[in-house]
Amino acid sequence: MSRKAVVTGGFSYIGGAIAAELAARGWDVSTLTNRKPPPGSMIASSPLTFDRDALVSALTGADLFVNTFWIRFPFGGQTFDTAVARSALLAEAAKAAGVGRFVHLSVSNPDRGLNLGYYAGKHRVEETLRASGLSCAIVRPTLVVGSNDVLTNNIAWFLRNFPVFPMPRGGRCRLQPVTLADTARIAADAAARSEDETVDAAGPDTVTFREYVELLASLCGVRRWMPGVPNWASLLGIKLVEPFLDDVTLTREELLGLEQELLISHAPPLGKESALGWLEKNGADLGKRYINDLDRHFRSERTQPVTV
Repeated sequence: MSRKAVVTGGFSYIGGAIAAELAARGWDVSTLTNRKPPPGSMIASSPLTFDRDALVSALTGADLFVNTFWIRFPFGGQTFDTAVARSALLAEAAKAAGVGRFVHLSVSNPDRGLNLGYYAGKHRVEETLRASGLSCAIVRPTLVVGSNDVLTNNIAWFLRNFPVFPMPRGGRCRLQPVTLADTARIAADAAARSEDETVDAAGPDTVTFREYVELLASLCGVRRWMPGVPNWASLLGIKLVEPFLDDVTLTREELLGLEQELLISHAPPLGKESALGWLEKNGADLGKRYINDLDRHFRSERTQPVTV
């Protein structure tokens, strides 16, 4: 008899990759999501609603629940506080439904970014899960690189379309990207264990932000002036463009998280694949179209934000 797994956001970026990885390992996978299934999808789906009884019903009989729900920034009545409360409700429903294993997608270094709402909220959810009594694995990705990665793709789009790329603080801060495939594998490995654990999903390469952007420019076949500027100037430049894109391209908190080097791991990397190598193989197609995050997460017929 196959094991049953429920994944939030099973048609989204990281959630979709985890769902596919679990299915490849023989799990019977379904998803709670507010996205329409892609053509040819074999994954059964139900709406992700934050009603306790509906959640308990959807999770009853599941051996595994993988939670990728979060918001990137407050919008449309959603705040980090409501995201924390809804994440706690998901954990409560999973426990009431008798789910055997809970895998939660968090973020690298939430305890080092308590001055930032995104990271502080993730930290609060982790503490809630540790006190929940569930068999729980917390997976903390850094910068996840793969097809449809919003940040990397949109950096490439800016490089393709603008002659200047203002480099916040000279691009000296470090990041440690991980591939989407490695992230899915690390999460699926954690699902197969029973002990409570917190693991980073980080790749083997650590680079500066300038080195990362310079690699993307090279892969796009462009040469750009990248002057070092204060954070406020970099953010101002983006805010001048955002009205034409009708999107939130970058937030102040995201820039500060980069500056505080929160996208690196302080543990031996579990990622095996070089994210830079992945980019070298696939990066030529990055940035050919802009990925609008508001469209993906808040617009169309979607009633709840679904991230990662």
